[in-house]
Amino acid sequence: MDRLRLMETFVRVVESGNFSAVAREGRTTQSAVSKQVQALEAQLGTRLLVRSTRSHALTEAGQMYYERCRQVLDTLEEARIEIHRSEKEISGLLRVAAPVAFGRLHIVPRLKAFYERHPKISIDLQLDDGFVDLVSAGIDVAFRVGELKDSRLIARRIGTAHRATLASPGYLEQFGEPQHPDDLLKHNCLVYTGFTHINEWSYLDDAQKLHAVKVHGNLQSNSSEAIRQAVLEGLGISYSPLWTYGSDIRAGRAKPILARFRPPPLPLNVVFQPARRPSLKLNSFVNFFAEAFSRDPDIAQMLNEAS
Repeated sequence: MDRLRLMETFVRVVESGNFSAVAREGRTTQSAVSKQVQALEAQLGTRLLVRSTRSHALTEAGQMYYERCRQVLDTLEEARIEIHRSEKEISGLLRVAAPVAFGRLHIVPRLKAFYERHPKISIDLQLDDGFVDLVSAGIDVAFRVGELKDSRLIARRIGTAHRATLASPGYLEQFGEPQHPDDLLKHNCLVYTGFTHINEWSYLDDAQKLHAVKVHGNLQSNSSEAIRQAVLEGLGISYSPLWTYGSDIRAGRAKPILARFRPPPLPLNVVFQPARRPSLKLNSFVNFFAEAFSRDPDIAQMLNEAS
């Protein structure tokens, strides 16, 4: 059997996490996929996977071979793109992951301009506020807000996510406006559970002194969109990235408060799989958005506007 085909099957088994998923993709049987991996092991004269009834794990040789295979397949894909493109035209499918609100507010509105520059690229955009495993989901690039937890990923910082404490004018009129982080203990705080320390809000004052307060409230959610809507409904106070509320602040629907006490900003990164060398289409996508974010007032300048 063709070794390249066997390599492709092996890589998809590793990245998808199971044989049945690869079988569905190839419209074949799990047994056929397993036989292809066995044929590749026979050609190499070594075990690549240690199998159990429900899962498999890479051997040391399997890990090394997977990384080499991934590099070979990426190189072949780049060669295919270069052969078929004309006059710097880049094509192909790009799988992108991002948090829900960030994707809605800062990726989708820019896609028209991106497609005008690169009309042959197709994007599969997956929005999820939870952690997305790039390998198992087959993601080419993901936007991550906050400190990176997975050191295996290759990261490129493309911006900064400034945060603020926000409430609706109606809420502040009814319950008063906090003047110090400790005042938050008297207010209904809407907690986004996607943060590492979900109910501890930290601030730096003008002297760079840290203030931390453990807040409480009657609503928490893993959706930043839900927290934003709750703020606009006057249900309480949020601790959120400013870019989530850019249009709301300008329209007067939400107001940044505690201006003298600023939450530490979060890095905005794009991350890639370590075994993959960034392709032409991937570099084009990342460079486009890095340039756009550098000129975006909701990302680059909202902190100054809020103060």
